[in-house]
Amino acid sequence: MIDTEDIVNMSLKKGADEVVVSYVESDTKQIKFSNNKIDIEMNYLTKNIYLFLTKGKKVLFTEIQKENDLSSKLDKLLKILDRMPVNDDYNGINPKKQTYAEHQYDGNLENIGDLSYFAKLAIDGAMERGVTRVSGIIYHTTTDILLSTNYNTAADRNISMNYSVRAFNEFGYPGQMAFHTSDHRDLSTRGPDSIAQDAADFAMLVGEAKSGNSGNFDVLFHPLCFGSLVSYSIYMANAFIADTGMSIFADKLGQKVGSEKMTLFDDPTYTGGAGFRLFDDEASRTRKTTVIEKGILKNYLHNHSTARKYNTETTGNAGLVVPKAFQPVMENGERSYADILSDMKKGLFIVNTWYTRFQDVRNGDFSTIPRDGIFYIENGEIVEGWNGIRISDNMLRIFSNIEEVSSETEKVAWWDEVIPSILPYVLVKDVKITKSY
Repeated sequence: MIDTEDIVNMSLKKGADEVVVSYVESDTKQIKFSNNKIDIEMNYLTKNIYLFLTKGKKVLFTEIQKENDLSSKLDKLLKILDRMPVNDDYNGINPKKQTYAEHQYDGNLENIGDLSYFAKLAIDGAMERGVTRVSGIIYHTTTDILLSTNYNTAADRNISMNYSVRAFNEFGYPGQMAFHTSDHRDLSTRGPDSIAQDAADFAMLVGEAKSGNSGNFDVLFHPLCFGSLVSYSIYMANAFIADTGMSIFADKLGQKVGSEKMTLFDDPTYTGGAGFRLFDDEASRTRKTTVIEKGILKNYLHNHSTARKYNTETTGNAGLVVPKAFQPVMENGERSYADILSDMKKGLFIVNTWYTRFQDVRNGDFSTIPRDGIFYIENGEIVEGWNGIRISDNMLRIFSNIEEVSSETEKVAWWDEVIPSILPYVLVKDVKITKSY
């Protein structure tokens, strides 16, 4: 293990004012399967040293690939730092001495060995539901983090699993589900077999999908689908991005940005999810932060530097340059999603989406392409499966039109679309649907 404190002290002696050194060692097992069989198993071991150096208001952030000849590398980096422009928005790293919560990683999850067992469970679980093809990917990751600054040193180990399964019916139309966890107990209730069964059920419900219609529809978003909207939006709730103006939340603290049904947190302290973090990238203790409460924007996400600009305290969300959300959590409601769906007169139930893109990040105009389960609903019943549609709307309008959220929540994470989140099903009124081709 790298001695991060030694690197901090070496950097300070060479003339740096403030230093953050983070050593991250990640051991990831991965298994892929498609066409009902395992394709490949791989193991990735990565070791990265991240270095943040400052002199006054000049800052430099870089990654060192190897620790050899570190002294000469630091000399070169400090010369580069001397030539960097002044960053007037930089206000330092957190100087306060931190105390950290006790965290015991899940040893049972750590000791899981052969991922092929879970891949076979997923394949069998989906096939039992009547689909013709199953594909997916399972990750098991052990991450060790050792981080030192001028003021604090922190270390932790996190164990997590992420898995995504896509199943195809006889017509070639898919259903999908994805999940994350840091709790081995989830494997008995929401393991890869359970997730695969959900994906297969969605595929079977789609049947021979029909080309969907454009218009305005009430939409019941599956947590996986709504997770994409949340993931893209909560990124814009960090103070740095809000200050640039490239955010739907710019200049809106204390203002209404959603319906009263919407309460959204960032909660890296929840140990059961893959987004758990004991401390952030400047060694500040993490905490649960209310971002939106009953539709009102309550807080931006901060590191120490942005917090000083706002005359407040860090929320424990460093990113050294840009603060970041770790694990969004949305407050659930009182009724089941099945009851919510049964009361829909006419609308859509959408399981997943991708290619969420903003045409205007300040005002919130965006589009996204639903996939893996689009269902047309009449009088509380699924009538048929659709394809070929696009959601073309405004994010703040979507949030403001939230009518109801379910009592159930799901741990969802998928690809680059959905960061580890814990979200309910969300009913949104009057969503604009267009054709995707």
